[in-house]
Amino acid sequence: MDSDDEENVQRQYSQMTTFKDKFEVAWDFRARYIDVNRDKINKTVGRSMIWREIGNKEYTTAKNKDYLRKSIEAYTKSIAFAPLGSKELSLAYAKRSAVLFKARLYEDCLLDIERSLKTGYPDKLKTKLFLRQSLCFIALKPSSHIETGISMANAIQSLPNFKKNNSNYNIKDEYSKMINELKEPREIIKFIPEIKNDNAVIVGASDAIELEKTNDNNQHVVATRDIKSGEFIYISEPFAATPSYELRFTNCWHCCRQTWAGIPCDNCSAIIYCSDICKKKAWNSYHNIECLLSEQLWKFDKILPGHLSTVKLFLKTLNLAGGLLELKKKVDNSDSMKNELIFTNGILNVNTIDNFLNLDFFEAISNKCTFEIASFVFFVDTNVDWSTVMLPFSKILKLSCDPNVDWTHVGSNIGYYACKPIKQGQPIVSNRFVTYHTSSKTDRYIVFEKFFGLPESCECTACVENWPTIEDLPSYKYDIADKDQERVKLYDAKIQRVDTAHRPEKS
Repeated sequence: MDSDDEENVQRQYSQMTTFKDKFEVAWDFRARYIDVNRDKINKTVGRSMIWREIGNKEYTTAKNKDYLRKSIEAYTKSIAFAPLGSKELSLAYAKRSAVLFKARLYEDCLLDIERSLKTGYPDKLKTKLFLRQSLCFIALKPSSHIETGISMANAIQSLPNFKKNNSNYNIKDEYSKMINELKEPREIIKFIPEIKNDNAVIVGASDAIELEKTNDNNQHVVATRDIKSGEFIYISEPFAATPSYELRFTNCWHCCRQTWAGIPCDNCSAIIYCSDICKKKAWNSYHNIECLLSEQLWKFDKILPGHLSTVKLFLKTLNLAGGLLELKKKVDNSDSMKNELIFTNGILNVNTIDNFLNLDFFEAISNKCTFEIASFVFFVDTNVDWSTVMLPFSKILKLSCDPNVDWTHVGSNIGYYACKPIKQGQPIVSNRFVTYHTSSKTDRYIVFEKFFGLPESCECTACVENWPTIEDLPSYKYDIADKDQERVKLYDAKIQRVDTAHRPEKS
């Protein structure tokens, strides 16, 4: 990228006075660096078969400790590429169920078995599937014999068809072998925090925080009491979330949760969901339109979460508004609102379309409408960001390079928690880009100026006293070379002691 070229583009950008013109300048400049893959990725029996064979190879060879994970991902791709209603779809579900059984993920295994049966798994192969189902019930419900008995009865009933192509198969011997190898279900620890006392005004928040108005009519969040480190102050669904391109077969397209038993969209082949619930939510929210665009979206070789989130965000607001004309009216209305929050019957929900537009809106001629913000989506580092999440709640928090809260995925939601103790009356502050730990004051100033339109860095203690970064601390300057040199000295000293101990004394 030529620096002179970028300076010329930024000059053109600054001369534009409308969002439309600014967007065209940013798009024309950044789009030239997007690589396009012309291969189609439609659902086909052939592509599904290829990935099923890859899964078979990963599972049967088991050359490394990641063979289960790799085979599950390959079978998931086989499921995603299998046409709806095809035999390949049922075969891929059945194959993945076998790996999930081996991994002791019995609940997920049962889901895949049920999916395989519903999508037309061949009668001549059902015996092993029912036998696996029976053993899952034994592992999960040792004291219950109803489900186990039904599954075994189905296995025996389908046995004649199975033995036509497997004449030497002995179901009793197979059952004895599998029951002896059966292990306890894999323990999956799920930490799902809760808000103990709900906030009376802010949806999703705890009673530990409240909105406070400043003299310039801006509102921000402050602590109503002392908050302990680790306490969650806000839990809610994000306005939108998108996993990175590399994780689209292992993480839910809607909530970003990792899933071992993902289910695909019925029409497009490039995404999976963790459950039917997320699949339905996505369809009603944005994917009903996104699905029509998927073939074009997945042609890009280096498509980033920011690209995909932009599309998802626009389609969600389009559906919420009820069409393009209605969305334009809401955007125009946001201009007159001047970033005022909208309360409904005294309740604030920052995830409504009106509040989302108001919180994120600024005029095209504002010093916040910078070229960096307009084109930021094009240079997000996917090696660092495994997902992109839209968090309207963050817009009512003050910015600081010494934040006292941070956020994390909480199941299908997003949760904000205190990363240090917060005293009553203190503002809740966050930072989405840089902190004093890792970036110098000069670097932080650049980020605050370019991305937030702030004339100077924040007034936290680290900025006022110009604290050093972690890399400047003496303990971090003791680098690998120094450690290696120290090891050599210790080794030489040890050799010398051994040599001295075994050296014969002079007579």
